[in-house]
Amino acid sequence: MAESAIDRTSRALDLIPYISSHPGLTIDEIAAKFSTTPTQIFKDLEMLFMCGLPGYSHLELIDMELADDYVAINNPQNLDRPRKLSRLELTSITLGLDLITSLISDEALQHTAIALRTRFANLLATGSDAIAAVVDESPVKSSSFDHEIRAAIEKGSSVDIEYRSVVKDELSRRTIYPRSIYSERGHLYTVAYCLRSGEDRHFRNDRIISLATAAAPELEVSDVSQSGSKVDLMHVKVLLSPRNRFFLEAHDSIVESVEPHGQELLAVFTVGSGDWLLRELIALPGRVEVLGPQEFADDFYRRLDAILAQYR
Repeated sequence: MAESAIDRTSRALDLIPYISSHPGLTIDEIAAKFSTTPTQIFKDLEMLFMCGLPGYSHLELIDMELADDYVAINNPQNLDRPRKLSRLELTSITLGLDLITSLISDEALQHTAIALRTRFANLLATGSDAIAAVVDESPVKSSSFDHEIRAAIEKGSSVDIEYRSVVKDELSRRTIYPRSIYSERGHLYTVAYCLRSGEDRHFRNDRIISLATAAAPELEVSDVSQSGSKVDLMHVKVLLSPRNRFFLEAHDSIVESVEPHGQELLAVFTVGSGDWLLRELIALPGRVEVLGPQEFADDFYRRLDAILAQYR
C-alpha cells in the first residue's frame, strides 16, 4: 500500500535530527533504521534539499551532503532536535492502547502494546513531554541463507554472494567475510567485510540471491559487538587550530573528547564513515594535523598532496 503524504512528511521531519546526530551513515543504514527502502530515503533527501526556513533563499535551505557512501547534514535549520509528543497526544495514545489491548489476539503483539502503554503512562506520570519512540517488534523474516551465513561466522570463512541493490536495482557479485547478524525492523542483516569495497558493509539477508563457499584467503577481522551500535566506529585523533572550534560545536555528537594542547585543540572524533570525516577535515580553514589512526592519517595527507598537485 502506498504511503500517505503525512507518513512521508513525518519521516522527513525525523530524518534531519537523526542524520545530524549520526553523520556519516550510509543510505542503506538510514533506510534500515526507518524501516523503508534506500530508494525512498534517497527521494526523501532529494526533497529535503528544497526545504528550509522562511526567507526563500539558499541561505535558509537545509544544507546536506549526499555522497555514495555517506549522508551528512551541515545546516539543519532548527530541525536538529527530534519531534516531541504533546501531553494531549500522549494521553490520547495511552487511552487508545487501553481500549485495543484486550482486543489483540496475538500474544506477542499484546505484550508489546502493554509495554508501550506502560511507557506512555510513565511519561505522563512524571510530567515529561519527551519523545516516546514506538518500537515495532515485528516477527523477523528469515532467508534461505541464514544458516550458511551463521556457519561462515563461526568458521571465520568467506562466502561469495549475489546481492540485489535496491538503490541501483541491479545485481552485484561480492566476496564477503560475515562477522555478525542482527535484526532490525523485522529483517535480518549481516555485517561483513566486503573485499570489493575494502570496508565493512551491511547486507539484508533476504536480498541475497545466491550464496556459495568462497576460496578467498583467511582474513583477520575483529568481531562486531551484537549490542549497541550496529555501525563499526572509528576513533580519529586530530590537532586543530582554534579557528576550527565552530566545527567541533556543529558536530558535537561525534566529538568524543576535546582539550587544549598548547595553542591548539586536541580532539577525538568517533565516526562511522572515515571518508566523510576526511572530506570535512580537508575543507576546514585552520591548521589540521591528523595524529591517528595511521591508515586514516596516510589517506588524509595523500588526498592533500593530490589537491596541491592540481595547483602546481
